[in-house]
Amino acid sequence: MFKKSKPMVEPPPTAPTVEEMLADIETFKISQPTRNSASNTAALENVLLTEPENLTLETWWQVFDEYDQKVKKLASTEGTLDAQREKLLACKENLEKKAKELRDGIHKQQTLIKDTVDC
Repeated sequence: MFKKSKPMVEPPPTAPTVEEMLADIETFKISQPTRNSASNTAALENVLLTEPENLTLETWWQVFDEYDQKVKKLASTEGTLDAQREKLLACKENLEKKAKELRDGIHKQQTLIKDTVDC
């Protein structure tokens, strides 16, 4: 009843060869945006928050990259602070231990002096 017809769609394109990919890589260039001053960055962030549709794609990526750097720096700072907090807690425990030893020694000396004076 129904005949199977041939598809009327073009066959998919063939995959590029290694030589074609290498030729494409040679022409591919990434341009890094220039860094702006802090005041200009703040203005760009304000524009990004208020009128994001008016920003060019390059400007948007520039703001994004600067924000990403700030987040990485904050994470690094947080890790450093955590490590310093651990060191401080260890020093505090060590100081408390030494203080207790000194108090015990002072108390022992006081009892020895009291015993000597009482004799």
